[in-house]
Amino acid sequence: MSRFKKVSIISIILLFAILSGALIGSVAWIVNETPDISNYGRWKPSESTTIYSEDNKLLSRLYQENRVYAPIDRMPQNLQNAIVAIEDNRFYEHYGVDPWAIGRALWVDIKGGGIIQGGSTLTQQLAKNALLTHERTLYRKIQEAYLAIQFERMYTKEEILEFYLNEIYLGHSVYGVQTAAEFYFDKDVENLTLPEAALLAGLPKAPNKYSPYKNKQKAKVRRNLVLEQMKKYGYITESQAEKAKNQPIKTENGLERKEDKAPYFVRHIRKKLIDMYGAQAVYNSGLKVYTTLDYEMQTKAEETVKEAFKDYIPSVNKKEGKGRLQPQIALTTINPQNGHIKTMIGGRGEEEDRYNRVTQAYRQPGSAFKPFVYTAAVEQGYSPASVIDDTPEAYQVGSSSEDKWIPQNYNDEYLGPTTLRIGLAKSINVMAVKLLDKVGIDNTIEVAKKMGIKNIVETGAKNDKNLALALGGLTKGVTPLEMASSYGVLANEGVRVEPISLLKVVDNRGNVIYENDSNKKIVLDKDVTYIVNDMLESVLARGPIVWGTGWRANLGRPAAGKTGTTSNYTDAWFVGYTPDLVTSIWIGEDAPSKMKYKIKNEEKLLSANENEAKPNTNTISSAETARLWSEYMRKIIKNKPVTEFSTTDNIVSKKICIESSKLPSKDCPENTIREEIFIKGTEPTEECELHQPTTEVKVDTSTGKLATDYCPPEKVRTYTYQQETHIKVDENGVPIKKVDEETKVPLRDDEGNYIYERMPEEKCEAHRPDSLQDKIKNQTDKIKEKFEEFFDISN
Repeated sequence: MSRFKKVSIISIILLFAILSGALIGSVAWIVNETPDISNYGRWKPSESTTIYSEDNKLLSRLYQENRVYAPIDRMPQNLQNAIVAIEDNRFYEHYGVDPWAIGRALWVDIKGGGIIQGGSTLTQQLAKNALLTHERTLYRKIQEAYLAIQFERMYTKEEILEFYLNEIYLGHSVYGVQTAAEFYFDKDVENLTLPEAALLAGLPKAPNKYSPYKNKQKAKVRRNLVLEQMKKYGYITESQAEKAKNQPIKTENGLERKEDKAPYFVRHIRKKLIDMYGAQAVYNSGLKVYTTLDYEMQTKAEETVKEAFKDYIPSVNKKEGKGRLQPQIALTTINPQNGHIKTMIGGRGEEEDRYNRVTQAYRQPGSAFKPFVYTAAVEQGYSPASVIDDTPEAYQVGSSSEDKWIPQNYNDEYLGPTTLRIGLAKSINVMAVKLLDKVGIDNTIEVAKKMGIKNIVETGAKNDKNLALALGGLTKGVTPLEMASSYGVLANEGVRVEPISLLKVVDNRGNVIYENDSNKKIVLDKDVTYIVNDMLESVLARGPIVWGTGWRANLGRPAAGKTGTTSNYTDAWFVGYTPDLVTSIWIGEDAPSKMKYKIKNEEKLLSANENEAKPNTNTISSAETARLWSEYMRKIIKNKPVTEFSTTDNIVSKKICIESSKLPSKDCPENTIREEIFIKGTEPTEECELHQPTTEVKVDTSTGKLATDYCPPEKVRTYTYQQETHIKVDENGVPIKKVDEETKVPLRDDEGNYIYERMPEEKCEAHRPDSLQDKIKNQTDKIKEKFEEFFDISN
């Protein structure tokens, strides 16, 4: 052998050794970089967190990969066979890598001039999907093959198939066959039929292409191919295959099922979960979350709100505010006995709207705050029959004597001495301010706080310690959830229950890791709440004795509540309740402005009395919220038993004079006598002294003096005066005060006592007998003629 040949052979051997070493080294390095799967079976892939309503309806899934893990024993055999038949028919024969499949795929690729078919086994697909990237490189293929062999070495075929069926992507952000069964067929995986199993088995090749939501025809062709493969490999008979092929594709839910039910509530829950466990756990660890929401009630709430904005509440598009559509709305219902939040609508539902007005919007409550004032009064011994004088009053609000505040009633109308029941039912501003002044601002704030109002400002240059508190003029405001919870104290006989939305959290192993109990505390006496409930029922009354501002909310069964419209119509409220449910509704623009809108059609909307047509604009007020409240509540209480507000043995009833709050006297007019309720010890024991024997007197209105027989009849009016005091009284026998003509504030003397209108003491002398008057008229006419003649001559 020549020297050249020897050198060549040695060079070739060295080159082969170097290349082999490099190849072995490269493979060893790749293998070393490959993930360890020795513990793969001990943990599950990323699972979505599922959120359920109280009645076990799925509300939403939170996930990075939308997956619910299912064990192999829950998967029907037809599904397992379908996957094997279409994806890897030699699955039970190979050891992770199938040379026959690789050779077949290589031949197809060579003929096609590119990568057309892959030779990956089902085990290799598992390795790729679970642990590797999807890039087509030699490096990744070596890792994939190595991992497949390791899977086959460490796990059984049944375990590998379970891993694969839970790992695969099946379109529309759905991972795993359990989630896919729910998404496409609204059922658990164990209940899949043969055609349904075949359809799911056909998806992994091209999930979006073969999705029945994208193209039913292509989905059917792919499904039938799977059935053919199952028949070919002996998993089903020819008759079974033909029968399944003839089945139409029925999807029980559309793509809209991806959307959250009760989206504002779901985001409320999501925030709580992330605060408790962190985002990584919430989106990956497969928690099961059980909430307080009532799915049926939520659906009815959403339907009612949608109908209202279509029917009688106008909408506009604005750039200002958290949401584009205005006005916005917040609605929430709670169970006052356990604090469970049953419904939550935090806005108009725009996709980009993430501002939950139920929990985040602090708005002025207006007259919806008045029940706190009245509750404080009842705690101090006031009754529904207690009388407040509904006449204007000036209050000092600054250091200067001219710094006065004079609260006004709606339409600038005043009722005089009026009971608390009527004052609350009619939402009379002046009475509420006067009552607050008597009860005390600090006492009222304390009642509001213990009932659940949390953001009253008590310190600083601008605070809530002023009489405007009675009218809901708060520095920060309240949320609709606060209002619902606070009114819930009244519905729940004085027991305060913190509102809750989260009931239980279960991990993916079935362990309960969080359970929520209602936090209860007695804050009001039962007698007090019964009295206030009874007064607030009058708000919903519609005559003949009382016609409340919330009459549109009348349900025809025991219910109570309060309207609230802020100044300039920037906020409209109705917070109402039955003994079982409390619902708070707020309507307003995010950037507060008057809710006055032009009506699009030419029809005139009728006002409350249905006789007077409104102008061609629509101003939103508590009338609309009360109507909406009634429409919604009627739906959710339908077919539910009627329940009464619980009374106690400490409640008594008495006939009283509503003008004086005392027992009727013989002089009290019949229309001032009412049956009223009291807490024992607060009922009146003395007779009315306000009403006294009266007499009717005719007065000449042109002179203000007692009329005579000679006064013209058109100038004469008959007025009623007390016989003893000569004080003028109204039709109910109530003394009439003199008032300032400009402010309508009653006048007082130097000692602070009211000045009353009294009967005139002198008779009219301006009008005399006709004969004398005729003489006077004749003389006057003659003088007039002489003057006219004189002026004519002068000219």
